[in-house]
Amino acid sequence: MLGVRVPPGLQDSCDDIVFKKIEKYLKETAAELRRMTWPTKDELVGSTIVTVVVSLIVAIFIGIVDWMLVRAITFVFSGGA
Repeated sequence: MLGVRVPPGLQDSCDDIVFKKIEKYLKETAAELRRMTWPTKDELVGSTIVTVVVSLIVAIFIGIVDWMLVRAITFVFSGGA
């Protein structure tokens, strides 16, 4: 394909290297997941509540800033009336 010739046997060794790297990655990932400490239910609930509250505060802040900017731009382009 595309005029590139691969010497015999080279493609097989490249495939072996790729599959060995994938296998190594999956083994290391599984080992890391076994060592990991998962949050308790209470920690998970607490983190979720903090995330929702902070998201609401940021959303309200952005909404207020947006409202103020719309009012300011409308005032400027309407001739200050």
